[in-house]
Amino acid sequence: MKNLLKAIAYAIVISTCYNCSVESAETIQDESIVSQVETNAFDMPDVLCTNQDPQAVLTNNSLLSVDFEVFDQFGLLMTHAYGVPAGNVSPTLTFPDGVTTFVISTSASFKEIEIDMGNCMIYEVVINENNHINTAVPSSL
Repeated sequence: MKNLLKAIAYAIVISTCYNCSVESAETIQDESIVSQVETNAFDMPDVLCTNQDPQAVLTNNSLLSVDFEVFDQFGLLMTHAYGVPAGNVSPTLTFPDGVTTFVISTSASFKEIEIDMGNCMIYEVVINENNHINTAVPSSL
């Protein structure tokens, strides 16, 4: 019985030694380099929008200069970009959130667009070469 217990203990020690494996240092180093490359490839957004006022910008691809005005729900002018030359982009206009009316006018046309603008939104207006307004819904910043 004494020898049986010693034999079992010896068998357990031997089996654990054979079941263990040793990794080379090169494999560990290669895995750490891969994880560093994966970490570097992950792009964090530059700036997350937190409670930023809405914005508007006009791109004028037409042949005429354009006036771009932003009014609040009461008809008060909040900001503007007058005389945006052909082929140029207006400065980015910021204004308080709420129901907003955008007025785009040239010597040949006049258009009003009303949108409920919230924080962290931008409205991009593009006027094409045929003096047509290509607008979409506002997008998030």
